Amino acid sequence: KPVRQIIPADGALQILGILQLDSRLIDFLMEAIAGYSDDQVGTAVRSLHDQCRQSLTRYLQLSPVIDGVEGTFTKVVNNDPASVKLLGNVPANGKASGGLLRHKGWRADKIDLPPLVASQNAAGIAPAEIEIE
Repeated sequence: KPVRQIIPADGALQILGILQLDSRLIDFLMEAIAGYSDDQVGTAVRSLHDQCRQSLTRYLQLSPVIDGVEGTFTKVVNNDPASVKLLGNVPANGKASGGLLRHKGWRADKIDLPPLVASQNAAGIAPAEIEIE
């Protein structure tokens, strides 16, 4: 059987697997929560938030794309659409000198995921669990 090549998408599935293992994030997101009270959801989210944040900071060093105060005027120093998304009354040429910062954005400065094994099933985010009695 030939060894499968590791591709970048494998890292995305790997981080999803870590978030599922550490905090059951996928279980929470796939749950229909309309029937729960706001208090019940809030209680679940507090724990989920702490666990997800710990997982992210263990494997990723994240920083804002623009280190500014949201809601304040900010100069546009980079018109790269992968870094800055212009909203509202954007000029026809797609370039602007400044506007209100609505979201700082995020970038990964460092990624330190465990090495992937080429023989792993990349589509497998988290295994099913069966308790034997």
